[in-house]
Amino acid sequence: MRTSLSPEVLLLLLPLALIELGLLVYTLVDLLRPERHVLGGSKLVWALVIVLIGTIGPLLYLLVGRRDAEA
Repeated sequence: MRTSLSPEVLLLLLPLALIELGLLVYTLVDLLRPERHVLGGSKLVWALVIVLIGTIGPLLYLLVGRRDAEA
């Protein structure tokens, strides 16, 4: 049995997928900025959280992970 998504469902899912991809790219670019400091000090761990935990990973990074450089 083959199941396919209707065009209406695809039209609803496409913007969500694009938003998630944009969030992923934005957070990775932000993480790689040299002046960016992160909670715990490990950018590698945060990169893994961002990439491997789907939508929640980038949101965690934005809400609790990043720290501004101290002046």
